[in-house]
Amino acid sequence: MHHIGKKTFCAEDQQLFAQISRDCNPMHMDPVVARRLLAGRQVVHGIHILLTAIEFWQNDTASLPVAISCNFNNPVSVGEQLVFTQNALAGNQSTLEARVNGLLCATIVLTVELPGAAQQVSLSPPQVDASKEPFGLGSLSQPLDEAPEFHLGKCYALTLNDADFATRFPQSHRYLGKQGFAAMAALSYVVGMVCPGLHSVFASLEVDLRSSAVANDQLYFSVRKYDPRFHLFDIGFSGCLQGRLKAFMRPPPQPQPSLQELSKYVSGDEFKETRSLIIGGSRGLGEVTAKVLAAGGGAVLITYASGLDDAQAISAEINRSTASLCQIQKLDLTNDSFDSLDLDWNTLNAIYFFATPKIFRKKAGVFDPALFQEFYEFYVKKFYELCVFLEKTITSGKVQVYFPSSVAVVDRPKGMAEYAMAKAAAEILVQEINKEFRKVAVVCTQLPRMSTDQTATILKVAAASNVEILLPLMRSMKVL
Repeated sequence: MHHIGKKTFCAEDQQLFAQISRDCNPMHMDPVVARRLLAGRQVVHGIHILLTAIEFWQNDTASLPVAISCNFNNPVSVGEQLVFTQNALAGNQSTLEARVNGLLCATIVLTVELPGAAQQVSLSPPQVDASKEPFGLGSLSQPLDEAPEFHLGKCYALTLNDADFATRFPQSHRYLGKQGFAAMAALSYVVGMVCPGLHSVFASLEVDLRSSAVANDQLYFSVRKYDPRFHLFDIGFSGCLQGRLKAFMRPPPQPQPSLQELSKYVSGDEFKETRSLIIGGSRGLGEVTAKVLAAGGGAVLITYASGLDDAQAISAEINRSTASLCQIQKLDLTNDSFDSLDLDWNTLNAIYFFATPKIFRKKAGVFDPALFQEFYEFYVKKFYELCVFLEKTITSGKVQVYFPSSVAVVDRPKGMAEYAMAKAAAEILVQEINKEFRKVAVVCTQLPRMSTDQTATILKVAAASNVEILLPLMRSMKVL
């Protein structure tokens, strides 16, 4: 394999491809929404990666491609550098790979037409049901969010984008033609806006260019199969392009129980006259903690880094339903200091530290120093800064601080060495703080896998009940 190019996709690239493909799924376009999804950050459109690879493709024979296949192995986030490599032409095929820090993210096989040679192309026929009347799709402003059964057996017709983007993607237009390029981009719309739609992950693609009707300005597609075991759709398409694609239905953001549901676990005055600061309280375990404390009569201040809407919704739910006071303030630990919070630290009974970067991350090797450094910054450096700040700021009494460690320290899942190492280092730090600090008492427990955005996967994994794990902890922190 030899290097053929590199590309770091930015917000402007996302906007451009959304204009080309009309795929404006928030996974690609909204960094605040994307933080709650599988990748944890805005994801580059898979078809954009494929078309970029074609732009870098070194086609020494200058032959036209007759088939394209692509596997999207791992998502690529905005801001990550994608490196493209290519093998030497083997027969009539070139294999291109796209990697981030060595991790394979996309594999593209381009089959070319060699003069006088029989073409070896083995693609499954798309099997679009021509007997069904196609359902016309307008230009959707929001992705569909339908159950798999809604799409099964349906045939859709999609009118292509007529705009010319040849100056931005000259090689793709040369090999696919204007309409073929528009149809390829439209496959992103099919997956991201129609089926699976809102909760989608593009898995793979096979295109047979030999029988494509390039004069056709429509793309027809039908959902052939859905495998509920893997939440996997098999979709055939024809028109400007002919082939098939596969796409997963990914889990939506994980909702936490409502205040009303959580009220069943506590008495109305169990946390009365307590005031707690919850760092990272706009979702997940921080959200549950805030609601439980408020349901028990406690006052809470929750911080958020970017999820203002989420924090406001939690605050509104608490203040609407209880006599407790819930306040919100912004605190981004990558930029803000703890003294930026507007509060009297001496009035706090407890502080819960739920701030965290994305936990499950892609990587190529056994150990990624940069990834470890990111975990270290949150779990060790920032937590230590909090405790030092408290030791200097608290003028009387003592404040309890909760630090959530993880069972991954002792029962480490594959690929999570950096996360487990940072949590283990934090546990040692907690022991030292409790020995040396007079005004700070840190409580640290190893939490099992729990139900949050961080732990959501395409395949369902059992998780412990959030409230049943957290409630005994909150009760233990009521009194020093």
